[in-house]
Amino acid sequence: MTRNIVYIKQAIGDETPAAVYNLSITETLNELSTLSFTFDNDAQDKVAAQMMSPQTRVLVPEVGQWFRLTNVNPISLGKTRAYQVSAVHVGTDLHDKYVEKRLSNTQSLDACMKLITDGTGFKYVIHDTFKNYSFSDGFGGDFADSLLMNTLNSDFGFEFYFDNWKIHIYKKLGLLDQFVFIDGYNASKISWTEDYSNIRTYIKGLGKQRDNGTYAATAEYKSPNADIWGIKQAATVQDDRFTDSDSLLSYIKGQLQDYPIIQYTMERAEFEHGAKLSDMNSVKVGNSGLLKDRLGIDVDTRIVGMTYYPQDSKQTDTLTFGNRLFNYAHNLAMQRNAKKMNQNIVSSVKQLTDDVSTMMNNGVWYIWS
Repeated sequence: MTRNIVYIKQAIGDETPAAVYNLSITETLNELSTLSFTFDNDAQDKVAAQMMSPQTRVLVPEVGQWFRLTNVNPISLGKTRAYQVSAVHVGTDLHDKYVEKRLSNTQSLDACMKLITDGTGFKYVIHDTFKNYSFSDGFGGDFADSLLMNTLNSDFGFEFYFDNWKIHIYKKLGLLDQFVFIDGYNASKISWTEDYSNIRTYIKGLGKQRDNGTYAATAEYKSPNADIWGIKQAATVQDDRFTDSDSLLSYIKGQLQDYPIIQYTMERAEFEHGAKLSDMNSVKVGNSGLLKDRLGIDVDTRIVGMTYYPQDSKQTDTLTFGNRLFNYAHNLAMQRNAKKMNQNIVSSVKQLTDDVSTMMNNGVWYIWS
């Protein structure tokens, strides 16, 4: 069992190295990374065991990131205990601030970020240019992390990641054409799931409500896919930001999921000549590239999540790719092919039945031994 070193630091400032095993990190687009590992409270790690307390943080030197403890589960091994530890990236510290103040009317992303980080240890860098946003009910009145991840993220349309206590904001993370994964060569176990449960093909929108109860803007949209799936109505959207019907129509179109969700996963592997996969491809959350296998998959896709083992090259990492748009033409071709195969089966069964009937009528019998 291979052990590697992490550094554990208590809230009061004491720090100690710990020899751990089974360490893994999971990264997901626009979410905080998580960490898990195990260590034994033997002579080498007795101090680390005593440091398992609230607000203790862990540094993983291979990635240079700090994590806050969330769960510790000691399990008896007889004379010692194994500590199974879970932690979340220190970006979670942003939850320590509740933003009582509210910004009203139209605001810049910079003004909003200043509000949620003021008085905290967090800094931020806005790498791209974003249009100002009009808040109908003002901005604030929630925890700082929720305002970042659930409000600003969708309102301004950005993606982000934490580098310890610094927040990096982009219109879109990652680069194009950064990898080619081929099942059986430099990847294995490519699989996918298709989710049909949330298909909606029709939506209504209501804009700012006037004092008399009417709306300054209304819109409705029926997806062309209604001809395929039928009319499946989504919840009506009411948004006081809109006083123009054309703008409202454009907005509600983007809120409609009129196709199945298709998501791919795969395990990472090594090239045949022994080079690590990361030496040949840029494997980072947000990067896009090509995913291929020998059974018909050939898609451009994007890495939206990964679980990896930075201290153990023998462990198999797992990648999760972003949702792929449903290809109706391909699906229709599959349906037609299935229908043709079914017709061929029916034809073959009918021919077999006719042959048996002919043999019986002609008095031809086979004796099986």
